[in-house]
Amino acid sequence: MNKILLASLISCTVAAPVLAQDDNMTAHTAFKSDLAENQDHFYRSLRVSEWEDMGLKKSDFTNTVKRLESSTKDGLLDSNNENRKGFWTYEFTLSAKTIEAQAVQDNLAESYDRASAAYLVAAYPNLHRPNEIIAMEKAVEMYLKAAEIHGENVQKVMMKREDGRSIVGLLHLPKTSTNNLPAVMWSGGVDKTLIEHKRSIKPMLDKGYAVLTFDIPGAGLDYKNHIEVGDERASHVAAFNFLSSIQEVDSTRIGVLGSSGAGPSLLDFALNQKGLKAVVARCALVDGPIGKTETLKFIPRMSSDSFIARIGGDISDMSYFEQMAPQFSLNNKGLFDGQARIDVPLLAINTKKDPISMPDDVKKTASLSSKGEVYISDEFGHCPDSKAASDKIIQFLSDNI
Repeated sequence: MNKILLASLISCTVAAPVLAQDDNMTAHTAFKSDLAENQDHFYRSLRVSEWEDMGLKKSDFTNTVKRLESSTKDGLLDSNNENRKGFWTYEFTLSAKTIEAQAVQDNLAESYDRASAAYLVAAYPNLHRPNEIIAMEKAVEMYLKAAEIHGENVQKVMMKREDGRSIVGLLHLPKTSTNNLPAVMWSGGVDKTLIEHKRSIKPMLDKGYAVLTFDIPGAGLDYKNHIEVGDERASHVAAFNFLSSIQEVDSTRIGVLGSSGAGPSLLDFALNQKGLKAVVARCALVDGPIGKTETLKFIPRMSSDSFIARIGGDISDMSYFEQMAPQFSLNNKGLFDGQARIDVPLLAINTKKDPISMPDDVKKTASLSSKGEVYISDEFGHCPDSKAASDKIIQFLSDNI
């Protein structure tokens, strides 16, 4: 979104304390420099282009943002999120309901995609408020309706964890075949959900793979759980066991990809699960800001709040973060001693400079496997989004599963 356009939408914003604005922009710039120019009045990372790719119209976003109330405390339009007029989830849900009504009327897949994206934005970044949870559930409902009209084979599935809890997944099957397929488990980070991977997983579906998207504990529809020290892999194990048990999947050909804040869960799973064929650690959080809290100034507050929520804390409780986060660091667990723990092919991939996972962390992650591989894309900021990086991931999974 053009900065001039966005600036025109927030003319009602009161002047913020210079220190608060500087801190906000320092974090956003280090995290995603390509988004930073629009971030000076926002707590949330504005992934508008991604939402547009999912079906949201730019006008859906801009017209809703106009209705947000400014915060006199920190100068940000969206740092508070009460369930009433003028606040993020309330206003985007209102817009989503209007879009959904149109989708019901015209029954077009694109209209349901648009409604799904609008509800997703309303829920973002999923900090467990009741209205956010309702919006997230609606986003998934609209996603499934759109998939049905598109002629895609997507099923909402329930998966049992070993502690008896159930988690939700979306099983995407290729159009060419539905039996004995190779499969990939696919999860995002602390503020990405199970419906946000459609573009990324399409190449695998086109190659005849089944792809199971699911949320890490505490995120998206897995909000009833949280990542626990010593059992970070709980939801991943449930996903693996589910895939291993269904006729659509060849249980001997299952791989896994996890991005960003999925790192602690992904690596705990990869280091302990027998039968995996391939692991992709994409911009995976393994140490960085959880092992060295002084680097937190380069992480947007939305992201740190989201991580706190995923590990069972109350948002903005930095004392909880400082107490618990270091326990999830692979370095603090003694795993970055250069010794390979597994023989499963493992691709550790990221950009040249990412405060979540710098190249040294990427290399140490790859060293966990005797068949580890490092790929540093020619990009800056959090997570590689280039076609070259995507092609590398798809090729690695295809070669090893």
